Amino acid sequence: MSDPLRPPPGLGAATFFESWLAEAFARSGRRGLAHAPVVRVTLSGAEGGDWRVQASDDGLMVAALRPGRHDGIDVWLRQSAADFLAAFHADPDLPELLPAGWTALDLLFLDERDVALLDQMSGRIALEIHGKRRRRWTLDLAFAKEGVSAGRPRATVQIDGATYDGLRTKAIAPMQALLGGKVKIEGDRALAGKALMLVAQRLSR
Repeated sequence: MSDPLRPPPGLGAATFFESWLAEAFARSGRRGLAHAPVVRVTLSGAEGGDWRVQASDDGLMVAALRPGRHDGIDVWLRQSAADFLAAFHADPDLPELLPAGWTALDLLFLDERDVALLDQMSGRIALEIHGKRRRRWTLDLAFAKEGVSAGRPRATVQIDGATYDGLRTKAIAPMQALLGGKVKIEGDRALAGKALMLVAQRLSR
């Protein structure tokens, strides 16, 4: 049975943001936070676009953005539309990307604990997951003013598919993967390490 809080197969990224996400949020019965972060999502390629998303106590607000500078962004997610949708649907060349129990609503920071973790982050970081047959899944994330204004990521974290699957299922601890050389870091190691530890806190719930 499909999860009603995960987009159905075949749904394009534009439809996801322009109608489906608001409908899923309404179905969930959940509410946003008074101090909810503003998330910008920029997707390239077919079905791509640029959106501003915020789940505040006034409800879910999704707005398409025009090219140019946009102030007041707390988190900026950039990737291809194909990679964005691959997080929700199986790709034979990639490991399962979302941990069990995660849904599309996890983009919205509806939990006070997630906002508290977010407050500890500042900078821009890229994650690359290397799958089979040279398939590479990439996510570029910027946090706070320093990260949003950065011209490029300060750190890149590279993980092979098997290691990522172990981290997702908790079979491998993040520190074990780091010390064992299974996670490769280029650039700012302190930023990358902090990001991995915060993700580990989120996964440990």
